[in-house]
Amino acid sequence: MTVPATLWQPGMRITDARLNAKDYQADVVLVSFTSQTSHTQAVVFPEPFPVVPIMNAEIASGSGVTGRFEARPINVTTTGFTLFVLLTDTAEGADTWSNQPVHWTARMPTT
Repeated sequence: MTVPATLWQPGMRITDARLNAKDYQADVVLVSFTSQTSHTQAVVFPEPFPVVPIMNAEIASGSGVTGRFEARPINVTTTGFTLFVLLTDTAEGADTWSNQPVHWTARMPTT
């Protein structure tokens, strides 16, 4: 999946790549950690964005220990972000994850 390398400007040629370009990217990150209440993981976009995108992250499962966690993107740049996974009720204590899928989406902001 590719995003435009630049925003449209006068004099740009219309090419197949530009016509088929998308203004969003999405993927799944497998998250693993041992005995933690929060975890961060760096994620690099497959293709850099020309501007900082609007982001979303969601844990793909609600069963077991994942049901007490939430995920969100932080430190978003044009080339990637940090996935932040945190326990919503720290009174429950630390947990362990093994290859839990977290989905993310990034899209160009509208003007």
